Amino acid sequence: MSLITPPLAPPPAYEPLPDNRTSPPESAGRTKRGIADSDKRWPAGVVTVALDLSSEKSKALVVDAIREWAHHTPALRFNIVEGKTGDIRISDDEGLKGNWSAIGTEAKRIDEDQPTMHLNRTDDSKKLRSTALHEFGHALGLLHEHQHPQNSLDWDSPQVYDYYTSDSFNEAMVREHILEPDNRPGLQITPYDPQSVMHYEIPAALRRNGQAIPKNTTLSAGDKQTIRMLYPPVNPT
Repeated sequence: MSLITPPLAPPPAYEPLPDNRTSPPESAGRTKRGIADSDKRWPAGVVTVALDLSSEKSKALVVDAIREWAHHTPALRFNIVEGKTGDIRISDDEGLKGNWSAIGTEAKRIDEDQPTMHLNRTDDSKKLRSTALHEFGHALGLLHEHQHPQNSLDWDSPQVYDYYTSDSFNEAMVREHILEPDNRPGLQITPYDPQSVMHYEIPAALRRNGQAIPKNTTLSAGDKQTIRMLYPPVNPT
């Protein structure tokens, strides 16, 4: 992972699917790994997370994902409440599409009556939990690992465009959110981590070496180290 302080705030993070089912779809340390926007970290203290979700099962899975991150963010405590009022507001409203989140404190710039994170409804518990884990990483300030400037993906670009482009995710978005490495000023380079939960699943056909990267469903060692570096313990004095 890498820490960055970019001159411009990144957009909400999406994870695209290779079809038209959603709008931009389900879309993070020196020996630690990943990409994080240190300029968008939450201040030490309590962050209220509001859950506006359709079922108790969904709430339990999302809370479990939040707790996995919380073990490694000693500077933060998460106050999880039901409803639509909080610093981070998570919704599965079917009127919205795609899995996405604001990056860290960019959530403060979103109207208070709007969610800062959206999760598509699904009966697949493993998928919902892993998606929540990925999107909550964005909510803490982490960026997409596959855009690490030192990634070794060696994309087959025509295949990538063919796979991801849809009516709601055009070629420019594919280029911006998938193919282009993040080389903004202020990037602090740390090792690329293909095991990061912030990395997209990559089908073998999209890489010239023909090697797939599976969907990562738990925090990697690099994720844990990076998020702890972003939110280290507060000096008691």
